[in-house]
Amino acid sequence: MEEIVLSMDKQPLVQETILQELIRPAPGSGHHEQAVRKFIAACGLSSATGYDLSHITKIVRAFSGIPYENVSKIIKFAHSAGEISFRMPEEIYEDHRRWRLGGTCFSLTFYLLEILRFFEYRCYPIMGDMKWGENVHTAILLDYHGQQYLVDPGYMIHQPLRISKDTPERHIAPHTGIDIRFRPEDERFDLCTFRSGNYTWRYRFSPTPVSLDEFSRHWITSFFKPTMHGICLTRTSRDEMIYVHNDFAKISSPDTTSRLRTRNETEQIILEKFGIPMSLIEEARHALNINRRIEQNLAEHETD
Repeated sequence: MEEIVLSMDKQPLVQETILQELIRPAPGSGHHEQAVRKFIAACGLSSATGYDLSHITKIVRAFSGIPYENVSKIIKFAHSAGEISFRMPEEIYEDHRRWRLGGTCFSLTFYLLEILRFFEYRCYPIMGDMKWGENVHTAILLDYHGQQYLVDPGYMIHQPLRISKDTPERHIAPHTGIDIRFRPEDERFDLCTFRSGNYTWRYRFSPTPVSLDEFSRHWITSFFKPTMHGICLTRTSRDEMIYVHNDFAKISSPDTTSRLRTRNETEQIILEKFGIPMSLIEEARHALNINRRIEQNLAEHETD
């Protein structure tokens, strides 16, 4: 059996270097262009510029084939012995092609930003607060002909969603509904999902783009958040949303919601719905223990 080796390009923990490796200052400079062109070719998209909102939707929906997962991030953090090691678009593309992996919200957002900017669309990273912390989520703000749209590959939002201070915006997908409402008290927006009349608050975001320094700082911090303490995978497939967290899985469709609570069942879902080799899942489980020791050592070092 072929040995599975993930891409291991490292980014040193130096702010200036990280900034240079992140979002390029202007479209067309060629930063990560190879990974962008590979994605465009694989999805059958034209590389010409000057398209419209329907073209943006095609890009975003094509990108939805890349799942949210933290398996690769957990493994790479363990391999790097606690050194911050970003997964850049080249790694995302190759690891998805070989092992059907994807990325977390920061790496997915960054890759999709690079793709959209290749086509000269105006888009920027923004940050979001969730129930377990501030600035723990990131997404894309798209400015198209003076209208702002939200694009969120890390939360499985696979088309541009208009945001407006005047009226709530709703999007109905086969597996769930999405509601975006403006908060005049702090000039931010709440994103909720709803199903069968039940609303769940997901995150709050500001439509103000963040600086490169802030984006990189939050990306670094994400390596030490609760999301790195367990395996999580999410993707949409036709009219389903599949969510896996450790040994729990939930499959939501228009008419039913199925919940699986054993390791054998969730492993079968990962194989069938994601196509990720089980050897990588096992490696991630082992890496979780390594990463806990890394965090403990770092915490002890800070208190010395």
